[in-house]
This record gives sequence, C-alpha cells and structure tokens, in this order.
Amino acid sequence: MPITGSGSGIGIEDRDGLQLAIDELNSSGGINQRNIELVIIDNETDLEKAKQIFLESEQTYNPLLHIGALSFITTGVGQLAEESGVVLIALSAVAPEVTQDRQWVFRYFPMAEAEAVPILQTLKKLNVNNLGILYLNDEFGRSIANEVAIQFENYDKIVYRESFENNDNLFHDKITSLQNEDAIYVIGFPDHIKKILKQLHESNYQGKILTSSDGATFDIFAMPEAEGVYLAAPIIYNSNFQLANQVAFEYQLKYDKQLNYNSANAYDLIRILHGILDEKELSGKNLKHLLDSGFRYSGLFGDVEVFPKNHDMSFQLYPAKISEGGLEFEP
Repeated sequence: MPITGSGSGIGIEDRDGLQLAIDELNSSGGINQRNIELVIIDNETDLEKAKQIFLESEQTYNPLLHIGALSFITTGVGQLAEESGVVLIALSAVAPEVTQDRQWVFRYFPMAEAEAVPILQTLKKLNVNNLGILYLNDEFGRSIANEVAIQFENYDKIVYRESFENNDNLFHDKITSLQNEDAIYVIGFPDHIKKILKQLHESNYQGKILTSSDGATFDIFAMPEAEGVYLAAPIIYNSNFQLANQVAFEYQLKYDKQLNYNSANAYDLIRILHGILDEKELSGKNLKHLLDSGFRYSGLFGDVEVFPKNHDMSFQLYPAKISEGGLEFEP
C-alpha cells in the first residue's frame, strides 16, 4: 500500500478499512475458524518498490493473496502475480490495463467508464461546450481522460487536455492554458486535487470545476476552495444509507475519523472475501476459482453482481456536488 508518497491519501484509508473489517471478522472466528493476518508494507507510491515488496513477501509470508492500490502500481505488479500464479486484487484502480489479459489479477473498484457516466451527466446539465481536462499522466489519469473526452466529443463538444506528472506541485501554467474553458475536470490522487483546487482559486478561474471520484474525501469537502465542485461519488456518502452509517460509526470509534470512499472500498473487499471463502478450501488456487465463478454481494456500495470470468468487480457512481463541507447528490 502507498502509505507515504503522493498516493498516501488513498493507501492509509485502504489500510484502515482493511484492518477494521479484519478485526471484526477475527472477533467472530475469522474465516473457517482461522484468524486473518494482515501484513501492510509501504511501497512509497513507487512501482519498483512495490515489485520488490511483492517478491520479498512471497518468500517471507507466502500469503493467500496480495491486495494493492492504484492503477500504475497494480498494473506493474500484476505481471509478477501472473508469473507466480498468485491472486492480486486491486483497489482504487480504474485503468483497463490492471486486469487486461490477466488470469490472476482482479479489481474491486469502478473503471473509467463508470467514472465518466456521472461526469457527462453533470456536463450536460451545466450546458458545458468547451471542457478542459487536467489529468495525472499515468494509466489511471489517461484512462478516465480518454473516456470522458471521447464521449464528450461525440456530442460535438470541444475538449482541451493538459497532463501533469505524479510529483508535480505547481499547476498554474496548465491552469492558465485552460483558463477560458467553460469547465475544468481534474483527475488525480486526493493530494493532487487539493493542490489543484487551491491553485484554481488563486488563478481566479471563473468556470465550473469537476473532479474524478478521488475528490470524494472529507479533507477535500472541508476545503473552502472545494465549495461548488462537482464530482462522481459512491452511495456511501448518502446519509440515508443505513449500512454505510453503521460501518462509519464503527470506523469513527476505532480511528477517530470519518469513513471515506477508499476505506469503505477496502472494508467491503474483506467482506466479499469472507463471503466467498466461508467453509471453503483456503488456498490461492481455490480463491481464484471462486472469484472466477462469479457472485452477488450487497455491501457498502449497494448491490454488486460479478459474472463468471469477469475480473472487474465494479459498483455505481453518482453525480454529486460539494456543498457546505459535505456532499449533495444531484437529482
């Protein structure tokens, strides 16, 4: 997990969501009366470090499975999982390359197409004709930018794109090049989005601002610069969703912070694994077989149906708007 580096805003929440679910399960017998042991190692948001961790942990722990985060990391580590015949499950990863042509790699997260649907609905509602896309130049950023751009241009609209690199901190020049567009859509990790929203405000940008679902964090909701920003968001932020409210209460008690998108994603994955492994053989080969067989699951993101041989376990995102430090779902 990326516990430090530019992806740490995701990795820390993933870690805590995994641990909450595991602690709950272990308190009631674990899986098949065996406790689950979670080993977290910081890859520092670095692909080569992540590859090294994979190889070393295979030798040290011989785990039932690996869980990783971010598109560019899980795409790179996925090749090692294929060569080793070990299950790797990706969280917070949207790029198609993560699971493409892979037998041992699975994903629990919406792909670029799911990100694009609510964003395009919002752009239509706002009557946007010229869109600027400011995106992270990796598998994750490119996949969403391409999906939104292609579909938006199909409506005879105009798209201008500017990319940035993972370690970039200054975005004023790129914002200036998009200054005259009706709206700017920001795609990046939460840390990138925070910096870009502040610099958009400093640049006095007057158009509409949208972000990818990575903008759905409480730190971003609380930013004055985020007021009125549109985004794609999961159902966990709907105050009427009682299951999410219950888990959020337990999460708050344990970590003294609010349950966000990524921690809920990780929590849900452990619950899925428990459901399909209960009273089944605990081996990597059998886990792959069970994941390949398909299943239905009702959890923190609503009803999830995974068809046989589909390695992409997705859920729906909805149009939403940041308002007064919280999130409002659009009608």
